[in-house]
Amino acid sequence: MIAARDAEQALAARDPALPGLELLLDNTQLLAALRTLAPLASARSVQVRYLRYKPCTSCVLSLEITMENAELLRYFARGLTRERFAVSLRHLKRRAMIAAGHPYAPLVLERQAILLLHPTQDRDIRYLDTLWDDTKRHRLLQDWLPELVNNEGVDWQLMRYKPGRRCVAVIQRGETPLALVRCTTAREFGAILQGSATGVALGHITLLGARAVCRMVATRWMPGQSLDSLPEGDDMTALVERVGAELALVHNAPFVPTLRRKLQDDLNALWREWEAIRTLLPGEAERFEHCATQIEAHLGQFSTPPVVLHGDFSADQVVITPAGPRFIDWDRSASGHPLNDIASFLARLEMDVINGLRSRSQADTVGEALLRGYRTQRTSGDGLSWFVARSLLCLATESFRLRWPDWPKRVDVLLTRVEQLCFQEADGSGGSDPWQEVLTRLCSRQTMESALIQGLAPDCAWRLQAARIVRHKPGRRALVEYQLDDATGVTQVLLGKYREKGIDNHAFACQQALWRGGIRVPEPLVKLPQQKIWLQRKVVATPLTRMLLISQVLPGTAGAVGIALARMQQHPGLRQAIGDRRWDLTDELRVLDWGFRQVAEQHPDWRRRLNRLFNRCEALASTLVASREACLHRDFYPDQILVAPDDPQCVTLLDFDLCAIGAGALDAGNYLAHISELALRLSGDIQTLQAHESAFTHAWLACSDGVTLAEVQAFKALSLARHIFLSTRFPSRAYTTAPLLDYCERVMDD
Repeated sequence: MIAARDAEQALAARDPALPGLELLLDNTQLLAALRTLAPLASARSVQVRYLRYKPCTSCVLSLEITMENAELLRYFARGLTRERFAVSLRHLKRRAMIAAGHPYAPLVLERQAILLLHPTQDRDIRYLDTLWDDTKRHRLLQDWLPELVNNEGVDWQLMRYKPGRRCVAVIQRGETPLALVRCTTAREFGAILQGSATGVALGHITLLGARAVCRMVATRWMPGQSLDSLPEGDDMTALVERVGAELALVHNAPFVPTLRRKLQDDLNALWREWEAIRTLLPGEAERFEHCATQIEAHLGQFSTPPVVLHGDFSADQVVITPAGPRFIDWDRSASGHPLNDIASFLARLEMDVINGLRSRSQADTVGEALLRGYRTQRTSGDGLSWFVARSLLCLATESFRLRWPDWPKRVDVLLTRVEQLCFQEADGSGGSDPWQEVLTRLCSRQTMESALIQGLAPDCAWRLQAARIVRHKPGRRALVEYQLDDATGVTQVLLGKYREKGIDNHAFACQQALWRGGIRVPEPLVKLPQQKIWLQRKVVATPLTRMLLISQVLPGTAGAVGIALARMQQHPGLRQAIGDRRWDLTDELRVLDWGFRQVAEQHPDWRRRLNRLFNRCEALASTLVASREACLHRDFYPDQILVAPDDPQCVTLLDFDLCAIGAGALDAGNYLAHISELALRLSGDIQTLQAHESAFTHAWLACSDGVTLAEVQAFKALSLARHIFLSTRFPSRAYTTAPLLDYCERVMDD
C-alpha cells in the first residue's frame, strides 16, 4: 500500500497547475511557510480541519493556527493556478485591506500562489462578519434570543467551517450552549431552510429564526447526550432500538418534502466520488469502479414510495433527551428511499470500524439494534446491503479530506469492506442466488480446505486460514485468494482460477509450459477438477497499471515488458501447448464490427462515422495479412504485468487463457493502444505516456525479427478503434468515447 506522503507527492507532480499543492498537503512545510508571514511568525502549530481539492483549479483548506501565546486563529488557504492567483490579488477590496493594514487582510504566499483569508472574507458565505462583529451579532441575537436582553456573558464558538460551503457556530452563555447558527451559500440556503422546517414539523428541533439576507438559520440547542458519545453496552443497545423506532416514525410521516432525492442523484454522487479516487489514488480507481458498477446495476431494483428523509443520518445526529431520541442537523432532508437513512447510519458504523473507534462486533450489535427498533414500526424492505455499500463508497475520500496520516490505507480497507458487502448481498429476489452459492463455496473452509491440501501436499498439516474473492464475472469465472498456514507458522498464498464450465486446461498448459521454460510467470501448481479450479502461487508485486496511474513507473520497466513479451511469443514450449488454436485478422475484424454495432445502437447519430471508420480498418487490416506469426497472448496490457518491488526491470506476465497463434505485432499493438487509452483517461491527452510507448516498442522490435514499426502502429490503430466500444461498457469511461472516435478517425485519415 502506497504511503500517504508518496501518494500526495505523486498527486502534486500530476498537477503542476497548482504550484502550492505539495506545500498545502504537508503540515511541516505549511507551518514553516506560515511563519514567514509577519502576523503568523509565532505560529506554534497548524491543523487542517477540512480540505477540498479540484484538480488544476484549486485546493482549499480550513486552518486552525495556534500561536505561541495559545491564541487560536482561523484562516482558510486557497491554493490557485498562477492565473487565478493574479486575478484574486487584483481584487479591489483585498488590495484596499492590505494597504490599510486591516487585521483581516489577506496574507500571501506568492511563490506558491496561495492566499490566506479570514473567514469573514469568504465570498460564498458572504455574511460571516455578522458573527465576528459584536454589534451585528448583538442585534441578531436580540431577535432570536430576546430573553438574553443585554447579551451579557454571551459568547460564540465556531464548531465547523467548510470554506465556500457552510459554517456552524454555537451561541453560549458561559459553558451553557443556547443555540446553533448555520450560515451557508445562496445556493444551499433554501435546502437548509426546508430541512429545518421538516425537523420542526416532526418535533425534533426548535427554530429560533432565519435571515434570508445573510443566509442564516438559528435553532435552539438540544440538551442531552449525543448517541455517538455513549459507551457500549446493554443500555446503548436499548437506546439504539428506540432510535430505530423513531427513525421509522419519521419515515411514516404523513407528508413528504417537495425536494426529491432521486436514485440518479445518489448514482451521480457515487461517480463523483470515483472521479475523486481516480485523481487521488489512481491505482484504486478500478476497484472502486467495479464496486460502483455492481451497485448501480442493483439499486434500481428496490423502488418504493418516497418518505421523509433526514438525509445525513448517523449516531452523531442523534441526541438522547428525557423526552426520547431527537434528530438534529436536517440540512440535507428531502424525500426519497427510506433505506438511504438506514444505510447512512450503518455506513458511519462501518467508518467507525475502519477508523478504529469500534470493533466489528460492536458495530454489528449497534446496527442490528437499529434495525430491530425500526422494524417495530415499519418494514425495512430488501436491498439494504447495496444501499450501505453505496453510502460507504461515497465516503471513500473522507480520510483524505480529514487529513488522516494513513489515508491511503483507510481507502484500501474501505474498498475491501465494500467489496465484501457487494459479494455478500444476494440478488434481492428473496430466493437463493446460484452464483452467490458458488462464491460462498469457494471461500468455505469446510468445502475447500481438504481439497486444497489433497491437491497440494496430502502429507502436510496445512490449514486454510483465509479465503477471499479477488474478482469474478457472475456465472462465468472467479479468482480466489487462499492463505494456508502450517503448524510452524509458514504461510503460502495461492490464487485459484475457477471456471463455471470446468477447468481451463488450455490456460494451465500454456502457463506451465512457460514456467518450465524459464519465462517469469506465476508458478502453476495443481488442477482440482471436481472444484473446477486450478491453483497458482501468488506473486507479490505491483500491477503495472497501478504504477502508470500514479506516475511511478521506473526507468527500464517499459523495455523489460517489451523483451518479456517477445520471449513469450517465441517460446517453443508455448507454441506446442497452444496447438492448433489460431487468431487472425478476420477474427479481429469480426469483434470490431460487433463492437461498432453496439456503439451505433447507443449513438445512432454516429452510425455513418462508425461505418466509415470500420471500412478504413478493413482496408488497413488487408495490408497486414503477411505479418509474421508468433504465439499470441491476445489480452496483453498493463493489468497482465506485475513489477517486482525491488527491481523495476523484473516483470511477471499473467493470464494465458486466450493464447493462440497469430500475427505477433497484434500483442504489441494491443499493449500500445491500452497505454494510449489510459493516458487519455488520466490526462485527456493520448500522448501523455508516449515515452513509455516508445521504450516498449523499441525493445520489442529489437527482439522480434521480421516485424516492422509500421505493422505495430497499424495493429495499435485497430486495437484503439476497439476501445471506442470498450469505453461504452464502463460508465466511468463514457467521457472518452467521443475523443477516441475523433482520434481514430484522424489516425485513419493520415
